[in-house]
Amino acid sequence: MASHGTHEERISDGELERRARRWDVIVTGVLALFLLIPIPFAQFCGWPGGEPVLERPVLPWSSFRLCYVPAGGGRPVEEVYRFTWDGKLVPGGEELRHPAALESLDAPLLAWQRQPELELRSLHRNGEFLLVRTRWRPVAAWPLGMLLASWKDHGAGVHGGGAGR
Repeated sequence: MASHGTHEERISDGELERRARRWDVIVTGVLALFLLIPIPFAQFCGWPGGEPVLERPVLPWSSFRLCYVPAGGGRPVEEVYRFTWDGKLVPGGEELRHPAALESLDAPLLAWQRQPELELRSLHRNGEFLLVRTRWRPVAAWPLGMLLASWKDHGAGVHGGGAGR
């Protein structure tokens, strides 16, 4: 008599390949669904001109700073803004409902999180306001949007290599 408890079944190579393929399909599906999940994105642009300045995904701990020296002189001003869990802008507990007028002696600075400060020179030169909007978009839209914007900014389009030059 053979005992069934001591005998281990051996899994065939074909069965392992089917399991691996099934796992690959599940992981790919989960990643694709993740890329379609909408999250809030903060868009910084000049107003009324609409010149884009910066766009970043918003997480509950996201924040930015506006730093400038008031036009009338005095001490430098640093305004810190944070976001709520649902992407709403909160400076000191209230929502910012109007474009920020940054009347300063020099170009104001915008710092997202702990990244290097971005000088808002063209907004300062043109006398524009800084408008901050939050929009919900799928996660995949952000890198695709950056790719499209860089392609448009290039101006020459796609060259197809250096063979024709």
